[in-house]
Amino acid sequence: MTPPALQSASSGMPPVDRQGREWWLVSLCLMTLTAAACWWHWTWHLDQAVYDAAQSTWQRQAAPDIVIVAIDDASLQAMGRWPWKRSIHARVLQQIQAADPKSVMLDLLLSEPDGEPQQDALLSDAMRQIDKVILPVSHALDGAGQGHELRPIPIYQSVAHLAHADAAIDVDGTLRRAYLWAGTRAHRYPHPALAMLQAAGEWPENIPAQAAQDDGALASSYWQRQGPMAIPFLGPPGRIAHVSYAAVLRGDVPASTFRHRHVLIGVTANGLGETFQTPVSQFGEGMSGVEVIAQFLDALRQDRFIHAIPPAANALLSALLVLGLLWSFRRATPRQGLINSACLAIGAVLVSWALMRAGLWWPPFGLVLGALLSYPVWSWRKLEATAHELERELQAMSGDAGMPGPRAPSSTRTSQGDFMRQRTGAISQASSQLRQTRQLLAHTLSALPDAVFVVDASHVITQANQQACLMTGFSHASALLGRPLSEVLAPLMPNEAPTWEMLLDKASHSRAPVTSAAAHPRGKQYLVAVVSADDGIPDSGTIVCATDVTALQEAELQRTELLGFIAHDIRSPQASLISLVELHRIGGQMSQEETLKHVEAMARHTLDLCEELLQVMRAETRPIAPAPGDLIQLAQDCIDEMQLQARTKDMTLTGSWPPGHMQTATFDDYLLHRALINLLSNAIKFSPKGGQVSVSVTREPGHHVIAVRDQGPGIPESELGRLFKRYERVEQGRPSKLAAGIGLGLVFIDTVARRHGGQVKVINSPGEGACFELWLPTELGMN
Repeated sequence: MTPPALQSASSGMPPVDRQGREWWLVSLCLMTLTAAACWWHWTWHLDQAVYDAAQSTWQRQAAPDIVIVAIDDASLQAMGRWPWKRSIHARVLQQIQAADPKSVMLDLLLSEPDGEPQQDALLSDAMRQIDKVILPVSHALDGAGQGHELRPIPIYQSVAHLAHADAAIDVDGTLRRAYLWAGTRAHRYPHPALAMLQAAGEWPENIPAQAAQDDGALASSYWQRQGPMAIPFLGPPGRIAHVSYAAVLRGDVPASTFRHRHVLIGVTANGLGETFQTPVSQFGEGMSGVEVIAQFLDALRQDRFIHAIPPAANALLSALLVLGLLWSFRRATPRQGLINSACLAIGAVLVSWALMRAGLWWPPFGLVLGALLSYPVWSWRKLEATAHELERELQAMSGDAGMPGPRAPSSTRTSQGDFMRQRTGAISQASSQLRQTRQLLAHTLSALPDAVFVVDASHVITQANQQACLMTGFSHASALLGRPLSEVLAPLMPNEAPTWEMLLDKASHSRAPVTSAAAHPRGKQYLVAVVSADDGIPDSGTIVCATDVTALQEAELQRTELLGFIAHDIRSPQASLISLVELHRIGGQMSQEETLKHVEAMARHTLDLCEELLQVMRAETRPIAPAPGDLIQLAQDCIDEMQLQARTKDMTLTGSWPPGHMQTATFDDYLLHRALINLLSNAIKFSPKGGQVSVSVTREPGHHVIAVRDQGPGIPESELGRLFKRYERVEQGRPSKLAAGIGLGLVFIDTVARRHGGQVKVINSPGEGACFELWLPTELGMN
């Protein structure tokens, strides 16, 4: 048998087909072996041990109408040495005849006349009165090797029924069967038990009334046996009722003991009569021939038979059970396979033993042999195939199929013939290299900045890095392993396919990287790349790489907004300047002073827009430089700086803090100063002429709060959501219809607050003014 690993690739047969063919070959061999063991009875001795054990276990009660008159040791002591005069047997028959028995079996071989003729005459007359006496017929070989019958002398033949006295002894010396018919070609005699039933008119219905011709096994050239039948023994000797021969002769046994009963007279004394070893014999105790006949008679009368399963049926059934056992090996572990073999073997013995209770004999050890051989044979085949498969895998791992695989360490290489130790060492080394490779791969994945998932052909995650955990919300990479990718990425939806499974299948079939954008409900944006793990191996798995492009998209959005800002807000004043110049050239009505005034206003507007843009860009990119300082002093400096602008509108700037009070904090003086100046500028701009703008510096739990309150019209509720959007301005007191791209002051203030770890809050009172508060944490967490 050639294991699958040794089959060449050029054979064109897939490994699965080769394994299936070898399985059938091994199964056929073991089935044939099992069937042959059942057909030719290779395990006959073991089968008979189960047969004998079952016979000894399932004991039964005898029928009450069978009795044995035993020529026992007590009778010999009472009546003297054997043989006795035949007139004594005549007296016993006369006493039994008076009770009207059903039949009488005189198990004595009367093939020679008595020395006194009147003795034979007396016994013959006693037999004639009963007319239901059965005498045995035996056979023997003379000195010349010729066989002849040992029949009773003629005086008895005319008054008795004849039956054969042939005992069917097996090769192990045990009596298990009886032949219903035996004799010469000229004369066929029934078994004594059958003859007794015939004499009593109780012939069993399922037994032929006469022997078939020439269909039995020949014991010799002249003696034939027919109708073998297993004897269902009642139990050990003594199961049939016994009375002593001497007691009958003395009249101690009442006549009712024999009335309408089958009576068997025979020798049971030790050393006098023949005894047989039977399945129910205990401690080497033999059973007398007369009791064997009595127990067989009981079985015939009660229709108790032992039916043996035909060898062909036994062979077929056992072969099929072995086939089922081998089929279970294909999916069982080695331990389970061993357990299955043991269970089948033990179960066969137990079932055979139990079937004997129902009178059905199934020899189990042919199946036991097949079951016990199946496991080592299958294990050898699997070991052979596994060894060669490992050899092939080691060669493949070496990178060259024509070279040997990884060499085992020198400590494990012994002799050239120690194949398994060499392969075990090579496997250990290859396993160590594989673990190192996996660790290197895990470290490589963990070092990647993007989330990476490795999935198998079933789209189940086999590896993932820490970035993948952060992306999906899992605490550890091991929590991702074994989960379907579609389950883990369920919150995200790819743009290039309806589902993740379809996207993975698309990448697997295209053998080229497939990219798709995916959005997370929390606002994250990802660019997902899917590529087949190995282009040369179908269904080898897929690598999924997800890159967080949220910042890139935000930068792209800012770039678009900046272009809009440049295209609109900065371009518009410049276009107006060009229009004024052209109008002046063609001699417009506007004076030179008025024209210069407009030019100055538009130029300053352009400079203000550029300054706001630069402020926002510096606030976002300039490294923050925190230093301890006094927030009250900072606020006072900003008020002093904006006093001139406030006076142009007759406005008053006031600070709400006690004189000489200080409030120390850590902050970037430049950024916070510019933010506060912007707040004051907006407050002055939107407050009415003659109004008041107040500044306060307070302390709240965990925060410093700088508040700027004006007396303007307030902010419409519809505009509150646009306050801190880039390039938008909110006109206080009236709805704004300005297009995107105008105003960056509040964006700058919000950026400064966020970079200090704080925030901007707006307290809006429509018609009364607005209050902008800068909340800065006391423990500064700067960005």
